[in-house]
Amino acid sequence: MSLEPPAQFLIGTCGWSYKDDWKGIFYPDHLVASQFLEYYSQILPTVEIDSSFYHIPSQKTVLNWCQKTPKTFKFSAKLPQTVTHRAKLSLQKQEMIEDLHLYLTNMLPLEKESKLLAHLIQLPPTFSELNFSHNLESFLNYWNEWRETKGKELCGSSFTKESFRPVVEFRHKSWMKEKTFELLRKYNVAYCAVVEPLLPPVMEITRKDLFYLRFHGYGKKPWWNYNFSHEELAHWASELNEVYSQNPRITHVGYFNNHFSGYAVKNAMDILPEMNLKPIKDQEVVNLLFSEKFTSKKTRKATQKLSHVQKQNQKLDRWFKD
Repeated sequence: MSLEPPAQFLIGTCGWSYKDDWKGIFYPDHLVASQFLEYYSQILPTVEIDSSFYHIPSQKTVLNWCQKTPKTFKFSAKLPQTVTHRAKLSLQKQEMIEDLHLYLTNMLPLEKESKLLAHLIQLPPTFSELNFSHNLESFLNYWNEWRETKGKELCGSSFTKESFRPVVEFRHKSWMKEKTFELLRKYNVAYCAVVEPLLPPVMEITRKDLFYLRFHGYGKKPWWNYNFSHEELAHWASELNEVYSQNPRITHVGYFNNHFSGYAVKNAMDILPEMNLKPIKDQEVVNLLFSEKFTSKKTRKATQKLSHVQKQNQKLDRWFKD
């Protein structure tokens, strides 16, 4: 039996604003960039905000994302690289703490509407257990303390046990051990499973309410320039259905990060039937809806232009008569 959205296994992509790679493949040619998120959210139930890694979005921008998407739509967001890659989670660096606070505060519109599924703490490849285990544990402890004090204060009555839910993605093999998973369980942090060349696809659940997976791919330069085959998607669908069957009461989410040439959104759409899932709406229906919007907008502009010309002509007529 198909699971109707909002399902407990959500499939989406890492990012949505890929004008060059996705237009004509997923987005209709007539769609403008400001309509991409609204269009996307009519078809897939979740998206990971990738741009927050490079630049902390303003609260106004986040509020706009919140308002453009359906009530049941879910976001995840990636922590800024100034926190994870430059400062390497060091609480000794005041600029890192300031950026972290700004990021968390600006994400409030999504948190307050229960539309923010998780915060992804993606660690750099140089972040080894030997050199940075103290940084990680100190940061996770700080996160939980902030969440229970300032986070609760900022969210007010909208604060829940799922507010400010952290996920950690490792990129160094030294973390692949039971000790790491015990650490994440201690601080109630979700482990980010990955499909990539570097780390094994360990489907570990370290937080009782969330399973989180990122599909990077097996491209050469870079990994995420990769198109998963039908056979690969069928394999992963089987694996994920097994994970889901063992933990049916928690939220499961999988994001495709292979955005080149529209591979991510193509693979996301192709894996849905393999998992007995459906898009929120059929894409042809959504295309028709946005085509009508586009046509209506063009008609309004043409009508406004015609009205302006008619007024100008009326002024000329009066001038000639006088």
